[in-house]
Amino acid sequence: MSRTTATVAASLPDHWEELVTTALLGTDRRTPPGAAPGPRAPSALLDAVAAATVRRRAGLRPARPAERPRPAPEDPRPPLPPAAARRLAVLLADRPGASGGGRRGASPDLMELLPQWLQAANAHGYAAPPHALPALLDAARGRTDLRPAALRFAGPRALWLARLNPDWRFALRAAPGGGPSAPDLRDPQGIRRLWQEGLFAERVTLLTALRSRDAAAARALLEETWATERAEDRLMFLDSLRAGLGPDDEPFLERALADRSRNVRATAAELLSALPASALAARMAVRAAACVAVDRTRDVPTIVVEAPHECDAAMERDGVAAKAPTGRGERSWWLGQLVEATPLGTWPG
Repeated sequence: MSRTTATVAASLPDHWEELVTTALLGTDRRTPPGAAPGPRAPSALLDAVAAATVRRRAGLRPARPAERPRPAPEDPRPPLPPAAARRLAVLLADRPGASGGGRRGASPDLMELLPQWLQAANAHGYAAPPHALPALLDAARGRTDLRPAALRFAGPRALWLARLNPDWRFALRAAPGGGPSAPDLRDPQGIRRLWQEGLFAERVTLLTALRSRDAAAARALLEETWATERAEDRLMFLDSLRAGLGPDDEPFLERALADRSRNVRATAAELLSALPASALAARMAVRAAACVAVDRTRDVPTIVVEAPHECDAAMERDGVAAKAPTGRGERSWWLGQLVEATPLGTWPG
């Protein structure tokens, strides 16, 4: 350290925030505290930061050691067979990311097989592989309909992990004494008050519990405040409609297709496409039928396919992602989405 910068450092008891700001702005725009502007300013800044760092560390009193986490509880259930563990890893690795360009990817969404897989694993009483628990909890965090089966399969170690990661606190809410208590569904005034004034976790718990008992009442509660909810909250609340999804949910989901959030619109379209008798499914069937026909002028009837030439606003409103993934042609991308959303009963005709 030079004599000049040593003098500067000694004259600064602790100007850490100013030093950080100077480093972010650059010495050309701000001179280090106590130093002169010029070509030596960067060296003066580094020397002052080095001295301040040593001073701050030397003056730091050691804190009491934190209590070590208790070991994770044992899971007495039999381990998952190796072949089933490999299949689980494939399903969990296929979780759709934010860069997929829409609700459907270029290949089949293997996550759609996870509910059936979990049902089979729970029926046999197998324990989840410890290394798969983080991915399993992440999957359950993103889809509320997976949570009961996923948490049952994950077992007691999932609760142990949930206490260490705030992103997985939903698992604690599902455990006895782990979070907001289940609301009294026999008290309409209490339900309304909790929905209007409760914390987000309490409202999610309320909506989930009410949906399992009275799907129409849960949907009506959500409709009351839908326009004032935050986009990320609307997405989570809308996802709760997967449980008990039925034709009565269609009018609300149709209105959600015009939501200002792209993720909410995509989720609403996904839910509507799961209703074969919905108007959205019928619109998709009409579009698909315009692309697929049987040529009977040949000796052997042949299926002829003509992909859409554009993705118009109506298609985008119904959940068709206009931008194709890298390496996928636009027209085939649009056609694949139309076919996927078309009810199977359309094709025999």
